[in-house]
Amino acid sequence: MEQLFQGGCHCCKVLFEFNGPLEMEVIQCICSICRMKQNHHVLIPQSKFKLLTSMEELSLYTFNTKQAKHYFCKTCGVQSFFYPRSNPNMVAVTIYCLQLPQNVKLTKVTQGLEQSIKTMVQP
Repeated sequence: MEQLFQGGCHCCKVLFEFNGPLEMEVIQCICSICRMKQNHHVLIPQSKFKLLTSMEELSLYTFNTKQAKHYFCKTCGVQSFFYPRSNPNMVAVTIYCLQLPQNVKLTKVTQGLEQSIKTMVQP
């Protein structure tokens, strides 16, 4: 069963929604940028993600291969989602930018070059 999730940045100039399952894996990526930002995100198919705000409210940051598209709010600076290099058909949504229902179940996954560790996370 899927549910409508809504979220956005700190100042609410960037808003989005998506339909997703009530059980999701939260990725704690340890790549260079995610480690520095302590980014924890869920992967959502692009076809289920809807940006409710104009792209004019966003700034884009890319680095290295320029494949990952890191968008952040021009006003408050929060990155509420990005398009990952490793999964170009997905949107990585920052979990702390979501309004989570009480019945959602999240599993935390740490991803690195050679590791995948799962532990349960309470919302």
